[in-house]
Amino acid sequence: MATNGQSAEHRELALIGKVELRIALTDSDAKLESTLKTYLAPLLLKLASEHQSVRTKVMSICQHVNTRVKPDSVQLPVAALIKQFKEQQSSLIRHFDLLYIQQGVDRLSASQRAELLPVVIQGIADSGTHGATIFNLLLRLLETFRLPPRGDREDVELRRKYNVRDEDAAYLAKWIGKFILFAPVKPPTQSCPGLTPEDYMFITAQSKPDVFNPAQAGLNLPPRLMASGFFNDHERFLPALYASADTSSLISDVGEDMMKRTLPMTDLEDETLLHQLFTLYFGDGEAMRVRPRLRIKILGLLGRSQHSTTFSTKIMTLVEDGVAPPDAGGEDSVMSGVAAE
Repeated sequence: MATNGQSAEHRELALIGKVELRIALTDSDAKLESTLKTYLAPLLLKLASEHQSVRTKVMSICQHVNTRVKPDSVQLPVAALIKQFKEQQSSLIRHFDLLYIQQGVDRLSASQRAELLPVVIQGIADSGTHGATIFNLLLRLLETFRLPPRGDREDVELRRKYNVRDEDAAYLAKWIGKFILFAPVKPPTQSCPGLTPEDYMFITAQSKPDVFNPAQAGLNLPPRLMASGFFNDHERFLPALYASADTSSLISDVGEDMMKRTLPMTDLEDETLLHQLFTLYFGDGEAMRVRPRLRIKILGLLGRSQHSTTFSTKIMTLVEDGVAPPDAGGEDSVMSGVAAE
């Protein structure tokens, strides 16, 4: 058994040694690019080897690759790496896949980046601990993806065309909604109204460099994606509500348009939804309550629901909150928020 294990280890080392030699012998960026297109993804699979010597050798080769791919002229096999990321469960393989995906995505042409957006959406709910990085990657790809005119046949067929699962759409709707609520704050604070510190860190991808900057890429891109045929009315309702209360007209205009379409299809007597609205209004645990503009929108929705009146304790608290002056900590009531605006 030891001999068999040793020979298996030697075979793996010999195989990756050949890959290392091929990479080392490339004498131009074009040849390096071609070699990496063929061998980089399979090489990273060897990070799951049961042999420490093999894993160490692969990481050594990766250090050499990192040096060689510093010039932006070297394209990386991003599509193959994304596919591999989705198929693998090894955290080490996924980690290295993501390193090269993030490095290579901005080197792709606009059309190549646009082709990757549906690929990233598929299976995004299974991103696990890498969810923040994958979500941020999706935001970076949004700028290049052409969304069809709302309501036309191509828009209606988006979800079916790209095989978007219900769990992926729900996952995206949740995080796009939180992204719309997001507002950057000065360190060391790591939370904002409507978000927990954990949510805040997710949106900022743990404060890593190269995170999506909406001010540069387009404030209304995430809400516009939410308005597309990738989502149904149930999934887009809360993100639409958040967007409709945004202070930027670029976002609120998209949100108001979505609300006109989703509100008639939304059951305001649904107890789960009512709990969500009350939680947003009052806050919950580490999540501060949402800003006054959104609380006013929520009040309007609660006023249209008969079932909301059965939440007697919360209704009484709403009344008290509506006439309360700002407290010493600067927390505003809804009415004081209206006055301030």
